[in-house]
Amino acid sequence: MKTRYFLTSVEKMTKADIQRVMEIELASFSAPWSKKMFLSELADAPFSLSYVARERQSCRIVGYIIFRIVFDDLSVMNLAVDPAYRKQGIGGELIRFAMRIGQASGARKATLEVRATNLVAQNLYRKFGFREVGCRPNYYDRPTEHALVFEYGVDCVL
Repeated sequence: MKTRYFLTSVEKMTKADIQRVMEIELASFSAPWSKKMFLSELADAPFSLSYVARERQSCRIVGYIIFRIVFDDLSVMNLAVDPAYRKQGIGGELIRFAMRIGQASGARKATLEVRATNLVAQNLYRKFGFREVGCRPNYYDRPTEHALVFEYGVDCVL
């Protein structure tokens, strides 16, 4: 059984975090975001919120979440956990964190897209009350794949 890591903090992502975030991104996705995309979320996207999760003992970044809140809608743009730290509750903590910020900001629903073959992520989202509401054909590339659209009513308490 793996040791469960408890986070000391979920903190705003900074430019200094980007190198580590990129390591996790490249290990997590076949079509990863570029460094420029992350920097754009930090600097140029007025509704974007970017956070990193740190492991308690080392303060090492072990995951991150980027989401946007526009009016009453929270959109999860990107979420990843370092493969060595998966299945320890970190992804769930990041989702809970984003949902609490969404609720405090007046968001009434949350949406996200997930690869149709990413059953692990789909199960995580379902565990937190997200439900599949649609499909975006050929949304992803490398490989080409449909995205499933998930939605959650943020009015619910997590």
